[in-house]
Amino acid sequence: MISSPFGKDLGSMNADLENYTYYQMNNIDSNASTLRAGITEIAENYGFKDIEININSQFGENQMPMQVTVDGVSMVPTLQDGENVIIQKTKNPKVGDIIVVKDPEETLLIKRLGNISGGDRIFLSSDNNDTVTAIVNGSYVEMIALEKWTNASNVVGVARIFNV
Repeated sequence: MISSPFGKDLGSMNADLENYTYYQMNNIDSNASTLRAGITEIAENYGFKDIEININSQFGENQMPMQVTVDGVSMVPTLQDGENVIIQKTKNPKVGDIIVVKDPEETLLIKRLGNISGGDRIFLSSDNNDTVTAIVNGSYVEMIALEKWTNASNVVGVARIFNV
């Protein structure tokens, strides 16, 4: 093994940083602050001190992206089943934005933000209002796209880049 400057194993540190960053970017509860704290801890574990971390993405300084995959047809024609979308993790969406929320009854939902009530409740709507036939427990069931109110704190981010 070739030793690195200052006797630090930079290859292992880089691998740890890459794995941690990938995990945090795909963690619905992470943000730039949690990413910065984790990177700092990893660097300190390798003996670096007085670390300054700058988070920059295609969305700007201290903005984190996350990739999600559309599952279903509720957002057709805007989004297609299986389409990959890059969201900007943020808690500040606007009415009309396509947003991703963590939902207690589902896991992640991608919907249009239809309304904001009192700042703490948001209405999720679908672009596709057609009735869809689906098989549920072995039986055909007529379904319409989910529309519902949820807490604004459930917002993960806003869709920014489509058809990745």
